[in-house]
Amino acid sequence: MSSFQARYFECVVSVFFLLLVRSAYPWGGEHNVISKVAIGTLAPEDREYIRSESVAIEENYCEFPDKNWPCFGEWGNGTGDPKGARMPDFRRLWGVSYYCQWDPVIKKGTAYNHKPPQSWQAVEVHFRNAVDAFSKGKKEDGCRYMGVMLHYLQDSGAFPHMQPLHRSCHVKNLKAIHLESYSPVILGETPDEACKTLGERVRQLTAWTERRFSPLFDSAGLKFEDAKRIAEKELMPSAVMDVVDRLKKEKFDEFESGTTDCANECVRACADAIYTILSFAKKPYVESSPVEVGKNIVFNPSFEKTEGDGMPEGWCVGWLDLADMKGRAEWYRAGTHWEKHVKTGQCSTMILWAPSKGLEWQQAWPKAIKVNPGEKYQGSVWVKASGKPQGNWITLEFSDMNYKPVYTAKSKPCSIESKWQQLSVEVAVPAESRWMRVLLHGESEDGAAWFDDVDVVRLP
Repeated sequence: MSSFQARYFECVVSVFFLLLVRSAYPWGGEHNVISKVAIGTLAPEDREYIRSESVAIEENYCEFPDKNWPCFGEWGNGTGDPKGARMPDFRRLWGVSYYCQWDPVIKKGTAYNHKPPQSWQAVEVHFRNAVDAFSKGKKEDGCRYMGVMLHYLQDSGAFPHMQPLHRSCHVKNLKAIHLESYSPVILGETPDEACKTLGERVRQLTAWTERRFSPLFDSAGLKFEDAKRIAEKELMPSAVMDVVDRLKKEKFDEFESGTTDCANECVRACADAIYTILSFAKKPYVESSPVEVGKNIVFNPSFEKTEGDGMPEGWCVGWLDLADMKGRAEWYRAGTHWEKHVKTGQCSTMILWAPSKGLEWQQAWPKAIKVNPGEKYQGSVWVKASGKPQGNWITLEFSDMNYKPVYTAKSKPCSIESKWQQLSVEVAVPAESRWMRVLLHGESEDGAAWFDDVDVVRLP
C-alpha cells in the first residue's frame, strides 16, 4: 500500500467513526445541510470569497460546539465504554476550544448552553468574533467563528430547551431542506446594529418554531408551554416523550412537515447572518505572501509551549488505529532522572508501543502551513528511538482547499537505536495543494520514540 493509499484509508476510518459519533448528536446532519443551503443563497461574489472554506464550514466548522468535548482523543466512544473505540481528537485537531472560546479541560473561557437564552447570547458573541476576523482579512478564522455562530443559531430553532422534541426533530429527507429563491438581507450598517438585529432575529426564530409546533402538541392533549415547563425540570420527561412518540407515529407527515419548516426557517436566518458578516469583510481578499525562504515555519517546533492542558500547543495526537488500547502518545517533560529524552529545551513528544497501523503527533489545522504548488520544502526532525527504530519517521502531508489529503512525502525511517538521529525529507508541493502539515509517525509496537526540534523550511 502506498503512503497516499494508507493516508486515504486512515481518513476513511476517521470519517466512519465521525459518522458514528455524529449520529448521537441532536439534529445530526441537519447542521451541515442547513449551513450548505444558506451559503448557496449568497450572491456569486460572496460564494467565491469563501469558496476555499465553504466545504469546511459545512462539514466541520458548523459542528464545532458539538465537538468541544473533553472526551475527544480518549478511549470509550465518549462514554468510557470499555467496548467502545477511541474518539478521534477532533477538538485539538481543529482548535475547536479556541474558536468556541471555552476549553472544557482547563475550564478556561465561557461555556454557552445550546438552548435559549444562552444560545442567543452565543450567536451574538461569535457573530462579533467572525466580523472582527473578516474585517482584518483573517478569512479562515472568520469562517471558523462563523461556523460556531451558525451552530448556536440552528440550535435556537431546533427546540434544544425541550430534549424529547429536539432529539426527535431529525429531518428524514434532508433534500427537503432547501429554498427555491431567497435573497438574504443585511441586518445592519454597523457591527453593533447588525448584532442587535441578529439577536432579535434569533429570538424570533425560536418563537416561530414554537408556534409552528404548538398546534401539534395541542392535538395530542399537551400544551406546548406546559411541555416546556415540564422539560425545564427533567431532561427527558416521560410525559413529553410519550406525546412526541405518539405524534411521530400517528401524525408522521405533519410532524415531518413541521420539522422541515423549522429547518428551512433556520436556513433563512443563517443566510442573513452570513451575508451580513461578509458585508464587513476586508475585500478583495489578499492571499498571504509566500513563505520566506530558509526560515523555520513550524509553530512550537520544540514542543516547549503549552496552554496548560498537558499537551504541546499546536499539536495533537493522530490515533490511526481507533481500536488500539496499548499505544500511548505523551508530551514528554524532562525530570530529575539522569536520562533526559530531549534534544533541546525541556520537552519533546513521545510515542510508546504504537500499533502496527501507526500512531502520530500531528500539527493541528490552525497551525498548518499555507503553500503554493511548485514550491519546494524540506522537513526534518530529531528522533531518539528504542526497540525498533525503523518504525519512526517524519511525513509532510499536503491537502487541498477542502482539507482533504492529496499527497504525502515521508523521510527514510530512523535507523539508529538509543541515539538522536535527524531525519529529513524534501518535496515539491504538488498540484491542487493549499495546506501542508507535519506528521511525526511511529509504529514500533515494542519500543518508544522521542521527537524534538521539528524544522520545515522553504527551499530556493
